[in-house]
Amino acid sequence: MKAGGETTRSKSRAAITAKRGRAPKGVRVESLAKPKAAKVKNPARTEIEQLTLELQEARERQAAMAEVLSLISDSPTGIQPVFDRIVKNAARLCQSVLSAVYRREGDHVHLVAYDQFSAESVAAVRKAYPAPLTSKNLISVAIRERRVVHEPDVLVSGGYSGLQKTSGYRSILVVPMLRDDVAIGAIAVMRLEPQLFAKAQVELLKTFAGQAVIAIENTRLFAEVQERTTQLSQSLEDLHAAQDSLVQTEKLAALGRLVAGVAHELNTPVGTSLTVASAFINKADRFEADVAIGDVRRSSLTEFIAASREAASQVMINLNHAIDLIQSFKQVATDRNVSDRRGFNLAEVTEQVVKGLRFGLRRNLVVNVACEPDLAMNSYPGPYGQVLTNLVINSAVHAYPDGARGAVHIAAQASGKHNVEVLFSDDGCGMSPEIRRQVFDPFFTTRRDQGSTGLGLHIVHNIVTNRLGGRINLETRPGAGTKIRIIVPREAPLAAE
Repeated sequence: MKAGGETTRSKSRAAITAKRGRAPKGVRVESLAKPKAAKVKNPARTEIEQLTLELQEARERQAAMAEVLSLISDSPTGIQPVFDRIVKNAARLCQSVLSAVYRREGDHVHLVAYDQFSAESVAAVRKAYPAPLTSKNLISVAIRERRVVHEPDVLVSGGYSGLQKTSGYRSILVVPMLRDDVAIGAIAVMRLEPQLFAKAQVELLKTFAGQAVIAIENTRLFAEVQERTTQLSQSLEDLHAAQDSLVQTEKLAALGRLVAGVAHELNTPVGTSLTVASAFINKADRFEADVAIGDVRRSSLTEFIAASREAASQVMINLNHAIDLIQSFKQVATDRNVSDRRGFNLAEVTEQVVKGLRFGLRRNLVVNVACEPDLAMNSYPGPYGQVLTNLVINSAVHAYPDGARGAVHIAAQASGKHNVEVLFSDDGCGMSPEIRRQVFDPFFTTRRDQGSTGLGLHIVHNIVTNRLGGRINLETRPGAGTKIRIIVPREAPLAAE
């Protein structure tokens, strides 16, 4: 009993000692210690490593997509570099041996980019493509049916081709490139192992397909914009050419009205001179007849001399008037056609222009001029005369409907040290606010049915603000006439040259 109890106590001590890490006397440690367990992996560490790997792969995918987008942004017309980069990234990130991009053109599928193709594979592809869209080729199937084709083993499914024979790939993933639910191409990756691609790789390839569509659309839209821009540029050039032609026509029309007025006025002195000369010839014939028969009396001689003097005087007066008209016309016409800057007196040029205009205006319109003397200018008298001509004609045509009587006033005075102010006003019908807003716009007119081009005041605005280097302001109200204030520098800007 004692022995047995002692033995029990010894075993208990041994167990306690072993638990504490010490072996009692006479007891082998290895018989008491637990067997050494195999090394077990830490689940937490394994999960962290997996998450780190997934994060790295996600960063790589994100970097690849950003690279493609950067290519698309930097080169809107260079679509091939985008395809080349897509196939390289797809092959690397999807761990495939082959990758390719295909485009649909009509009823055929074309290979446009590939990566890691051997010489034999390239030869096989060139033999197979372009392939009919109706073929059993998995690329054609994906494009035709607008769906993802994902085969884990083409040898089992029967989707192998000449490319498979030369490269030996077993699994294939084809993602169509869809634009508005229309397949315009496809991206494919292939590898040797007969297994499905990971879900993340499928999604990545779909993203690349979307980027390829963006690249194709960018190229198409850029080409359309370029073509449209070219068309608009040509239309704008044609419009400018037409506008320049109409402006020139308007200038010539104004000059034509001036010529018609001058011709009408010249008829009066020339006709009077012809009448006087004809009467004088008759008197000379009668005097010659009296001389021939010897019936010349002192009174007849005195009368003939007086008639001769009167006739010569009338002819001189009328011819001088005609000369004045011609000189005035020449001055205005020369200034209209020569755009050189020169020194001139503003009051004198204004009087000359208005004098020529009065000939062509209707009789019930009066033009009054009140200019400050000695307004020395170094500017463009021709364009300035064109401004006055257009303003007067515009008032004559638009301000007095139904032939109403009216008056136009032109005043000029110094405005500070370096500018002059020209105030043009009429007592006509005025303008509504709607017309006032558009009055300087090209081709705007309320009398198009009567032959107006709508360029008169547009030309005025352009000449004043560009050639003469000034500014123009218009004030008008219905029934209260129109006032146009023009401020121009005495010295025209050199840029106008």
